[in-house]
Amino acid sequence: MPATANVTVLDRAQLAAEGISTRWSTRLLRTLGSSGPLRKAEIASSSPIPAGSLYKVTGLLERAGAITRLPIPGSRRYELALTDAGRALDPVHAAAKSWADRHLVGRAALEAPEAIDDALGLFAIPHTGAVLVELVAGESLTVPQLAQRLPVPNNGILHHRLSVLAEQGLISRSGSPRAYRWAISEAGMHTGAMVRELSGWAERYLPSVAHPDPAARASSVALTSGTGAVVIAAPRPAAARTDAARLRRDTLRIHFSHAPGPQPPALLQSAAGPRR
Repeated sequence: MPATANVTVLDRAQLAAEGISTRWSTRLLRTLGSSGPLRKAEIASSSPIPAGSLYKVTGLLERAGAITRLPIPGSRRYELALTDAGRALDPVHAAAKSWADRHLVGRAALEAPEAIDDALGLFAIPHTGAVLVELVAGESLTVPQLAQRLPVPNNGILHHRLSVLAEQGLISRSGSPRAYRWAISEAGMHTGAMVRELSGWAERYLPSVAHPDPAARASSVALTSGTGAVVIAAPRPAAARTDAARLRRDTLRIHFSHAPGPQPPALLQSAAGPRR
């Protein structure tokens, strides 16, 4: 993505998730964080990461800027080490673990690092955030209704994406197979902290991410932790301008899973401004 592109909070969250959520990513980052620089052979011998996966995940994390290679003096070999960006992932991992412990499908079978990978990986799926934004007002929608509001090539692809998100517990469906209506779940409502942390990390450390254009914030939903708000802006096709105008007037407070005490979502009458 060119640096001049309009990049929303959702775009940044997806870009970050694509780079840091592959299986074994969190375990590798934690290993380097606790042990310091290590050669790949040392990592392979001391962790459960399969050799084939180790090469894949190190390449992805290098491209994301989370780890780097340190040449070993007098040798052609190198060690892997965390970068500042890699060390700054702690809040991202904390938000993902908090959500996963409460909501991740299949959490009981996973150790914490892999649960974090799976939680963050939900936002590497294209349109995850955009779907949640459209459903967050509490209104259940059909595929044709969602298709008018989302930049998805066709209804078949959209239906597949919705089915994946339903399997992961972020949304639910009701009605007959030919007329399913889709709604956000409690798990989906509590993803705000992950979006905020992923987007903030990407904005600070991914060179391909530009600051969002203020003009692109026309329609927004505020994700809040009880102390502040992050506004996520979802680009909409012309056919959805009416809906965009409605969402400009109304924003929804989503309470993060780590917020104190259970609090139901509440529609606000005025839009919350973006915080960084």
